[in-house]
Amino acid sequence: MKRLITVLLTSCMVLLMSWQTQAQVKLNPQIGVNVSALDAKIGDLKTEAKAGWNAGLDFRIGDGFIYLNPGAHFYSNTARLLNEADLEDPNIDMWRDETKIQSIKTPLNIGFNLTGGSKFLGIRAEGGIVPTYVLGVKETDTYTLKIEDLNRLTWGYNVGVGVDVLFLTADLSYEIGQANFFKDVEGKNNMLTLNLGIRF
Repeated sequence: MKRLITVLLTSCMVLLMSWQTQAQVKLNPQIGVNVSALDAKIGDLKTEAKAGWNAGLDFRIGDGFIYLNPGAHFYSNTARLLNEADLEDPNIDMWRDETKIQSIKTPLNIGFNLTGGSKFLGIRAEGGIVPTYVLGVKETDTYTLKIEDLNRLTWGYNVGVGVDVLFLTADLSYEIGQANFFKDVEGKNNMLTLNLGIRF
């Protein structure tokens, strides 16, 4: 899988460099919130991933109906390990045993301008792949999850829609995980992200 992602990234970079010489390039810094849907078990512990935040930069290369939309984003997500017996105990503080996972996502999307070249209002659709690299896990005294428990390089498919109003942008995307989030444990991470940004 790592070799496939490397080949795809290299091919896309070559394509982007060749296209950039003849296409208009727009910058789109963004900040947003995300919600993960991770369902996996480590021994007798159930793993959950919840809400988080993210910030990064997208590029729009091309001003026609079809454009390229690569980017790089920092993600911070909350993860929690729960003993299944604790789920039935109302006295257990489920927010206590949780931690933060930081990662970098580098989406490689193809976009479609659905409303033509309007400068006031634009509606877009996008799709592609999203490689993800885990940077770190915030370890605590009460939390047993470590970075060694994770597959640090994963990937997924990405689909989304976006709206432009003048220089403001809003994007809603859904990532469908295609690789197991944990080592030797079945369970993929799907993620819904809402971003707001500006373009120039």
